[in-house]
Amino acid sequence: MLEKLVGHTPAAIARANGIELCYEAFGNPSDPPMLLVMGLASQMILWEDDFCKQLAAEGFWVVRFDNRDIGKSTKFPKSGSPGALSLLLTPFTRKFIAPSYTLGDMAADTVGLMDALNIARAHLVGASMGGMIAQEVAIRYPTRLLSLTSIMSTTGDTKLPRSEPQALAVLFKATPKKRDSYLKRYAETWKVLAGDVMPLDPAHTFAQGELGYSRGINPKGVARQLKAVIAAPDRTPELARVTVPTLVMHGSKDPLVPIAHGRATAHAIPGSNFEVIEGMGHALPRAAWPQLIAGIARHARAAATSSPA
Repeated sequence: MLEKLVGHTPAAIARANGIELCYEAFGNPSDPPMLLVMGLASQMILWEDDFCKQLAAEGFWVVRFDNRDIGKSTKFPKSGSPGALSLLLTPFTRKFIAPSYTLGDMAADTVGLMDALNIARAHLVGASMGGMIAQEVAIRYPTRLLSLTSIMSTTGDTKLPRSEPQALAVLFKATPKKRDSYLKRYAETWKVLAGDVMPLDPAHTFAQGELGYSRGINPKGVARQLKAVIAAPDRTPELARVTVPTLVMHGSKDPLVPIAHGRATAHAIPGSNFEVIEGMGHALPRAAWPQLIAGIARHARAAATSSPA
């Protein structure tokens, strides 16, 4: 039914912030725009088609896109890539490795995409690293946002609880380049990150991995993205000045970014709302969609009625 009701614009390339970003849109372009920003090592397809269609059916023009260095957006091979061991030891050795780009650059990409699509202001939804990027947009470009939703993300405060060892281990494992090995590792990774309370469907996860592999993988780009995350300073002081209506959502069973990070994000942003999704890990399982979609849509509509035209 949704396929008949909700339009879908096929993947296209937009020139944004001096690079090319691959994007797709769902819904009616005359509806309020809502941009979805995905996380580390994740292509835009992790905002699944049905998820986007359900959000669009709530009355939004939903745009998802590949961040730089992932999927079909611009790659940065000439800038080099830090090794997994150096990245893993950075928080302990405090040896600084200059990132190829920053989360601020990725925030500028997001705003550049808005410019390319003639979007003056948008509702912005970010998951994990995408939540960090969305926070940076709220800090640097507050007049471009109608609302902010930060999902399973963090302020970047290094004093907050660390990831569970098994989640950290899958994050730093080398990515296989051969298809079968890649798909096996993909399934193993998401099994750990999603957890046992709200697990992902194995067959669906495998199919999602196949689609991602066919679109193209970029392990060195993932390392560059990870370095941008590690190199980012604590955003808490800047978040205290954010006035964009904000919703923070976080799973109670997140093994990679513990729920304390979500609470800290909500505490840092004045007037924000915090919503716990019981049983959700560091993934967007279909079982959590009703609460996620209802919460995002409700927050965006409330923000629109309270914001000046």
